[in-house]
Amino acid sequence: MPVVVIGADRPLGRALVLALVDLGVPELRAVVRDRSSAPALRAAGVRVSVGDLSDPLRLGAVLEGAHTAVHLDAGPDGSGEPLDTWDWLLEAAEDTGLQRIVTVVGDNRVSPDTAGYDVVCLPGRVTRSSGDATDAVDPVLVSALIEADRRR
Repeated sequence: MPVVVIGADRPLGRALVLALVDLGVPELRAVVRDRSSAPALRAAGVRVSVGDLSDPLRLGAVLEGAHTAVHLDAGPDGSGEPLDTWDWLLEAAEDTGLQRIVTVVGDNRVSPDTAGYDVVCLPGRVTRSSGDATDAVDPVLVSALIEADRRR
């Protein structure tokens, strides 16, 4: 079943998408805000949607039929964290068949409303999107995100 990575233009999202490609995930979709990050993901064989979470119909179309969404988006300016756009994700996910949402929750934040989804919250931090290839990505967090999707 499809996996959607939201925030795939951010360092953690990009690393996760590429790790999932290496693992052979058959149906992988990515949502990016920055159009310039799309060609590299497409070259890796990933279906890419350019947009943001403020358009629930567009995001809903990307989520349609997906089993898992890994939510790493941190808002329009990239300075927030996934919980800042949580309500937008839930609105877009309505009636799409989505079953699981995996996300990262920063320090001192409460877990989000599950709204009937299987929600997996991992402690961590989503780094700002700088476009710099040297952005550090915690490989343990990438592994944890992959394992959270395998949970049945």
